[in-house]
Amino acid sequence: MVFKEGGGTRVSPPFFVFLVVQLMNEKTILLIDAKNALYRSVYAVKHGSWGKDRHCFVALLRQMVGWINKFRPSSVHMFWDAPRKEVWRKDVLKTYKSNRDNNTYIEDVSADINALQETTREFMKHMNVFQYKRKRMEADDLLYAASSVLHPNKTIIVSTDSDMTQIPFVLESSSVYNPKDDRLIKCPDHIGFNPAWQKALTGDKADAIDGYRGIGPKKSAALLESHSGLQEFLDIKGREKFIKNIMLIDLAQCPFLLVNQLYVRKKLAAGVKFSKQEIIGLIQKYKVGGLMSEYTDLIVPFMNLEGTGE
Repeated sequence: MVFKEGGGTRVSPPFFVFLVVQLMNEKTILLIDAKNALYRSVYAVKHGSWGKDRHCFVALLRQMVGWINKFRPSSVHMFWDAPRKEVWRKDVLKTYKSNRDNNTYIEDVSADINALQETTREFMKHMNVFQYKRKRMEADDLLYAASSVLHPNKTIIVSTDSDMTQIPFVLESSSVYNPKDDRLIKCPDHIGFNPAWQKALTGDKADAIDGYRGIGPKKSAALLESHSGLQEFLDIKGREKFIKNIMLIDLAQCPFLLVNQLYVRKKLAAGVKFSKQEIIGLIQKYKVGGLMSEYTDLIVPFMNLEGTGE
């Protein structure tokens, strides 16, 4: 585009130049479902090609560095679950996630997870990584709170949990990366209803939440696409189960959302730090074999993350 200015002629920069500048100024913030990532690391060591002599923390760092290289975030945040027996949803539904206790079809790796959690939380205190954990809260609750606080900054949530797909439906600045199939899920604009509401109708077997009998994905979608259809269904089948399930599943309806948002802001203001000396000490303390030889590949990428609060 050419236009006159002060008697002279000036050529305006091409549109793509403005686009590149805008993209350079746009922050990407990585939000990690911590326990979800830990399980993947433990199974990678136990059943992958790593070998059982490898430390699970090294496997976790390999994952995290891969995500850092892939998305180039300005900061990294990890979200931890409170103990399952203590979460607030147990007050709403006593059987919540009870199907995960003593399940003979699932390998018990709780000891490995607990050990890796302790190691990870200690290391991340000195690796420029923000960490969040609150009494009675699940990581999902804190992930939603953080996504809403950080909006409209671009946030990418790393998790294989299907419950996370409701977040980009509400907040278009958020997307979910599923590392299992290397897929980035953005706002599901092909549907006109919140995925959380669909689960409130169908139930969620993974969390031992019962839905309405005979209602699956197709029937629930049809009901939610019609205001009158949903009302007629609830008039006949009752609203109590639907309302209870919404409270359990819809993260926007968490009764502690405001408190969680204030907690996130407090953590952001406090900032984080990086300390090579502390990291080396922890490598020795937790006997993370092989990490010193991979220090440049697995530790240095964390040095360039934002490490100060606002």
